[in-house]
Amino acid sequence: MRICFATVRPIRFLQLCLSIILFLSLAPRVLRAQTGEACAPSPAVKAALDALPAQTPADTDWEFGEKRLTTIQGLLQRYPSDVFVQRRYITAMARQFESEKAIAEYKARHEQSPDDAHVDYLYGLALLGRQSTESIKLFDAALQKDPNFPWPHLALAQIYAAPVFLDKEKSLAHVRALLDACPASFEGYEALSSVDDKALIARSASRLRVLIQSRADSDAIGAYRTLWSLEFKAHPPSEYDQLRKQVVQDLYRIRALNLADDRKWYGTLEDGYKLASDQKESDWAKETRLTRFPDPWELSSMSKWDEDHHYPGEDAPADAKHAYYTERLAQTSAWIKERPNLTFLRWDRLDTMVHVDASPADIEAAADEGLKVAVKNAGPRGPSSDDYFSIAKSLSKKHLQPERVVDLVQKGLVKFEVEAKEFFYDVDATKDFVAEIGFYRNYQRLDALGYQTDAFLQLKQTEKANAKLSETDQRLQDLNSLASDKQDRKKLYSIQLAAYWGRMGRLAEMRARKLDAMAFYENALLTRLDAQQKPEAGVKDELADDAQRVWTSLGGTAEGWQLWYARRADALADLPSLTWQVTNEPLPAFELADLNGKTWNLESLKGKLTFLNFWAVW
Repeated sequence: MRICFATVRPIRFLQLCLSIILFLSLAPRVLRAQTGEACAPSPAVKAALDALPAQTPADTDWEFGEKRLTTIQGLLQRYPSDVFVQRRYITAMARQFESEKAIAEYKARHEQSPDDAHVDYLYGLALLGRQSTESIKLFDAALQKDPNFPWPHLALAQIYAAPVFLDKEKSLAHVRALLDACPASFEGYEALSSVDDKALIARSASRLRVLIQSRADSDAIGAYRTLWSLEFKAHPPSEYDQLRKQVVQDLYRIRALNLADDRKWYGTLEDGYKLASDQKESDWAKETRLTRFPDPWELSSMSKWDEDHHYPGEDAPADAKHAYYTERLAQTSAWIKERPNLTFLRWDRLDTMVHVDASPADIEAAADEGLKVAVKNAGPRGPSSDDYFSIAKSLSKKHLQPERVVDLVQKGLVKFEVEAKEFFYDVDATKDFVAEIGFYRNYQRLDALGYQTDAFLQLKQTEKANAKLSETDQRLQDLNSLASDKQDRKKLYSIQLAAYWGRMGRLAEMRARKLDAMAFYENALLTRLDAQQKPEAGVKDELADDAQRVWTSLGGTAEGWQLWYARRADALADLPSLTWQVTNEPLPAFELADLNGKTWNLESLKGKLTFLNFWAVW
């Protein structure tokens, strides 16, 4: 997964839900029906699970989720007691936002069969992320009732590796227990990614290599990615060259198998060639994989274009940014043809159209099409607040369809309140994490209120605009409190504060209160200057233009404006965009090896200007 922090985007509930699905997907893939000791499914169950439908570009999210859930429900009819099938069912229900229903189902089973270790385990999985303390109790109870039941160990190992319940010793103990119980199951080896015992990792990697080196099945070929990760983790950087030579030997063997109809084969080759520093062959594996097995969320043409066309930056000349967005707009048309059901591509195109000053009709049409796709992907649950806000933002920037903006924001805010009541993934919900979520959700709400206020001002509905500004004032106080002493949050708060004062100025102008308007505009401009917030290069600075207009109408001169504001704004515009922030915090002790195997520590670098560049491949 690639995470981009180039723009501020609040963490959405869907991202948190996908975290649950990822967590559960690491749980057992193998468990023989009606036996608590088995570490592999029966051939029939494994074949059925391997044949579950995969999402294609033609599927909407909701259609695929329903299709997969229906298929799994059919498997439950055939294998009603199979723990692994049950686990897939829990995951599928979470994907369709039906976790509460799944919890109710397994709670009822638990009440009916309180002595069944399997039911304890399944009920614990259903609760995981919402009531993880209860999940721990259920997993522990399952192990007490059936000490040979392996899979609660995996769930507990992952819980104790997570921030809220972090206990490295307990996590390690449960990983060991799982490996001892199921030495031939790949899930235990995957769980080693969360432990720091290099001796255990090295022994397990050696055991895994023996386990897979003579096999040619899809699961074993996929397990090479886990093997390589463990081997690199178990050895110091000075030995990486030798490890890469081993990877090359593995690649010769894997490539010779010629499993052209196996998605995992391509994925393993892609990662292996990266480790071997053979980008050309890695690209071949990736492109062939995406051609033969199109991924609805991954678009090679988009990735390649992004690699070759870097955004020029907010301070770049207007013509450079216009050229970038013009070419990107052309590309979005091709990308949408390849992936017509990707909602985020629709918002990408809509935002790009705003930047190239596309015609109002084209922007409105793109907004209509994007909303249709969002509705189809969401199913009965309806589009997310972010979907509604994305359209409102683009229309608001171009002053289009103000009545529609008001409606979109209102729908988004209703959905926003529903999403706010939905759970955090509680194993990750530390105090700092919750505070960060709270800040960015409030920031997003203020953005939305701003779009709605601008629409009311455009419609000259001053009373409604005033009501929204009163609400904004209250929300700003909350945002300032949530910003705490974090400088990045303080700057974002200042951005919202400047926008608030600007809107107050526009409202005062509409009410023919020019002195009030000038005072509000002054607050907006000074807040912006103090926060070193630059207007976007090449885009009309509406706030400064509005303020100068009122200044002039009140008898202010061009020379006075230059002395009071324009000179400071020009100086700010000339500042470089990249700045260094002094943290005033001591650097913790460390010991790191460079690519040549030389070890560096804090003492050896004392008094030296040092640049640390961290990178990773996974």
